Formats: sequence, structure tokens, C-alpha cells
Amino acid sequence: DGDAPFSIGTENAVSADLAFDGLVVADVTGINRDDETAGVLVSPVSGLVTSEAGETAMFTLVLQSAPTANVAIAVASTDITEGTVPGSALTFTPLNWNVAQSVTVTGVDDEVTDGDQDFMITVGPATSLDANYDGLSGDEVSVTNTDDETAGFVVTPMSGLVTTEGGSTDTFTVVLRSSPSSDVVFAVTSTRVTEGTVSPATLTFTTATWSTPQTVSVTGVN
Repeated sequence: DGDAPFSIGTENAVSADLAFDGLVVADVTGINRDDETAGVLVSPVSGLVTSEAGETAMFTLVLQSAPTANVAIAVASTDITEGTVPGSALTFTPLNWNVAQSVTVTGVDDEVTDGDQDFMITVGPATSLDANYDGLSGDEVSVTNTDDETAGFVVTPMSGLVTTEGGSTDTFTVVLRSSPSSDVVFAVTSTRVTEGTVSPATLTFTTATWSTPQTVSVTGVN
């Protein structure tokens, strides 16, 4: 509430000594210095780790001093493709201002082999009828979302295919393990074209088709 002025009032003196009886004593004035400051305490502000497998991390918020009105504090992720937080704001009242409230950060799976990614959680600005808290922000929280994708492709099946010299065929499929950042082209060749040929000769996966298996036909040669 800031520095507060005050005064100490005194009544006129009462005494059998007429020199003192009725003597006016001056009031004493003073200022009580405030030792509270408005603030949002965030803990911890670093070292949080989530994962693309859905692993979560948590931090807490609490006010530094009692507000004169409710204080609503919004939290948000700077990269919702890596981590999210609940959308509703945290509300502190003049009664529960000193009770810490928790925020859960959840890792997001982006299906891209991009390695571990850092992002931030912003705290505030607060909205309140208390001018000391209105517009106030807390420290940002740094988070690392660990990647769970690996670059690679899956061939199914890898053995057991049978063709005949009569021209019968068999097939296998190819699909990528994770989303690429650009087109991926595979060449498909037979090690013995006198025994079997393949079609198509190339497979192309894009950022849109990477998860769709593509079929390769193997045809026996007479």
C-alpha cells in the first residue's frame, strides 16, 4: 500500500500547576515505510524438460504481497508445436495471494526429426483493479521438449517374397519413420535383373505423404 503517513494526537495538559494546565501539546506526525512490493514469483524459471511422448513439467506462481483486488495472470507457450499450457488464467485473491498455484507444461509431438527444442512460457501481464498488480508480469520459464523421432524408413516385409519365371509378382512397402523437412527420394533396384525386376524404380516421399506406405512390385523374369 506504499508509504503511509500517520499522526499521534494528544489532548491538552491537565495539571494543578496553572502554568501547565490546559497547555496545548502539538500532534506528532510520521511516515510508516512500506516493505511490501507487488510482484509475481515464478519457480523454477529454468531446467524444465518435457518430451514429445507427452511427458510433462511443472512450475508454480505466487504473489509477493497481498493485492487489494483479484489478480488474474495468463500463461502462454511461445511455441505450441513443442509445448502447451492450460488456456485459463490463474486467479489470486486478497485471501489466497500467498498460496502457490501450479502450471503444467505438456510436451507436443510434432512428428519431425528436429532434435530437442527449447521454448518459453510467458507469465502475464496480469489484469487487476489493483493498480500495483495490473499489467505486471513474472519471469519467463524456459523449457526443453525432447525429440522422440528418428530419421529412417520401414520396409515390410524384408524377406519371404516369392516370384516365378512365369511372371508372377510379389510386393513390399516402404514408409518413412518421421516427417522430413523436404522431399525424400529412394531408388529401388534389383541385384539380378535376369531373375526379377522392380517397379517403380524410384519412390518419392513429401512432407505430406511421408506416413503413407508406398508399394513396390517385384516381377519374376524367365
